[in-house]
Amino acid sequence: MHARMLLALVAVAGLVLASLAVGAPEPTDEREQLLAADRAFDQATAEKGIEGWVAFFAPNGSMLPGDDPPVTGPEAIREFMGPTLAQPGVSLRWQPTRAEVLIPGVLGMTTGRWERRSVDAEGKPMSRMGTYVTIWKKQPDGAWKVVFDTGAPDPPETKPN
Repeated sequence: MHARMLLALVAVAGLVLASLAVGAPEPTDEREQLLAADRAFDQATAEKGIEGWVAFFAPNGSMLPGDDPPVTGPEAIREFMGPTLAQPGVSLRWQPTRAEVLIPGVLGMTTGRWERRSVDAEGKPMSRMGTYVTIWKKQPDGAWKVVFDTGAPDPPETKPN
């Protein structure tokens, strides 16, 4: 009797797992969705500045800006990033190079390269590049939103003596 019960439980567990897999999106499709979301995030920020930036964060989303403590929530993120993105001559652009599905239908990650352009006090153009990691969470409406974003600049170039 115990063997039949165990066999029945294994069969039921197999059916449950199979039914979950049927409705689950293909990881490749989700990787493409993540890449598309990241590109749209870049474009919205380029076109709308701080409002484009904030629009892609989940309500509980956080960013870890360099040496500063984490910044969480749309208002805190707007307050922190707004002055930078509003400066004349400043642009922040990025291009994802990789996407990974961490938990299908729930959590994903993109990485890539960013470039921040600005001008110094004399109006001379400046550029800084680096690498970023963004963690995305699928929202109830199906949209991917940023739950964590961080980046690190490339080391400064050293000039030979």
